Amino acid sequence: MKTSPGKPFWARLAPGKHIKRLGSRPGFTAYVLRGRPGPVAVINGATHGDEYEGPTVLRELVDQLDPRRICGTLVLIPVLHEEAFLAGTRGHPVDHSNLARVFPGNPRGNHAERVADLFLRHVLRHADYYLDLHSGGVISDLLPWCGYVVTGRPEIDRVQAEMCTCFDDFWTWASHPAPGRTLSSAADECVPAIYVECRGGGDVHPDDRAALHRGLRHFLLRFRFLQGPNPRLRPTVVRIATSKDEAHLQVNHPAAAAGQFLRAVTAGTVVRRGQTLGRILPLDGSPGITVRAHHAGTVVCVLRKRSVQVGDAIATVVPLGR
Repeated sequence: MKTSPGKPFWARLAPGKHIKRLGSRPGFTAYVLRGRPGPVAVINGATHGDEYEGPTVLRELVDQLDPRRICGTLVLIPVLHEEAFLAGTRGHPVDHSNLARVFPGNPRGNHAERVADLFLRHVLRHADYYLDLHSGGVISDLLPWCGYVVTGRPEIDRVQAEMCTCFDDFWTWASHPAPGRTLSSAADECVPAIYVECRGGGDVHPDDRAALHRGLRHFLLRFRFLQGPNPRLRPTVVRIATSKDEAHLQVNHPAAAAGQFLRAVTAGTVVRRGQTLGRILPLDGSPGITVRAHHAGTVVCVLRKRSVQVGDAIATVVPLGR
């Protein structure tokens, strides 16, 4: 059930554009755009520190949007996990805590747990809509998609699916709940939530930047934060995960040995069952290991880095319809 947490910090703010700091170390900076009375959307980037698409687009959005034209409140957090972002690492550079695995957090826990608790208590549970902007980071290449967690609550799932349609440059992936995620906490709080995954690669691809701006504008129009005609959206491929591990990228095609990875496919490659995804060359000179697709489908995620440890996920293959 959704809690009754009292008024959020932005309830006391006058209409206009505000910069508010929550916490110190750890902490994060929120850009609050207060318009006329209406719903609240929370959008953040850099839940992982090596994902640059969200920070780039959200800072641009802060400069582009005029609060006088907004119906409601937008809470934009370009960088949620600051220490990881400044280090250019997926998780915290010292304790390696992964913010996307520790929700709902702990005010007395490790670094990421404290960020999660701060974000949940002061921001997320007060939202009417939540969007978490991700990418493959420096580790993986992805076939961009928009996803949500199937909560089992028909109205929330309907809204989440509609939110995903706004990002019509991407395909949609509905998955099973998993512990520790931002979207898991959003589901616990009955907040409709989606995440967006861009290519990654340690940079911001121009097509992803344009697609995020297009999708966010569609969202703001479709859910009446901005006035204007409903956007005409292109139909996209929709995939409902058939198992709890299908969308868990870190468990698919695990490496059987440590060594050098030579990939044979890219994101978007259509493969048959048994097709080679890449080879691992162990550093001790033992024979190379061929990694083969467990089933036919489209490669939606493939390891970008050339070094692997035992258990590292090599690739995720999903049977996508057309």
